[in-house]
Amino acid sequence: MTDTSTPASLVMQIGGAMALVILLIFACAWLARRSGLASRLRADGNIIAVKASYSLGQRERLVVVEIDGERLLLGVTPGAITRLGRLSAPTPAPHEAGETPNFQQTLKRLLKRDKVEPEE
Repeated sequence: MTDTSTPASLVMQIGGAMALVILLIFACAWLARRSGLASRLRADGNIIAVKASYSLGQRERLVVVEIDGERLLLGVTPGAITRLGRLSAPTPAPHEAGETPNFQQTLKRLLKRDKVEPEE
């Protein structure tokens, strides 16, 4: 058997394989960014976390950030970032505090709230 491959075809095969690997790396990076996996991995070690954001206009936003357990309300514009206030720590919901919500009591409370007194 004789080898019919030329150096040019060998370079094309290696180049094509490298391009495919690079394309695969970019696709995985895009998928990680799109799914939010990249931001979750980055946020684990940070001491600053953005908890909420609300757009007020095309380039103005209200942002709630948490820094070392303290929450701050910031106004963000293209020219400045201004601290508007400090927020108290949020109170945990009953199910987050370890208490299981009682379905029967919740249903009774909702039915009483929606109950309309009959008119005479």
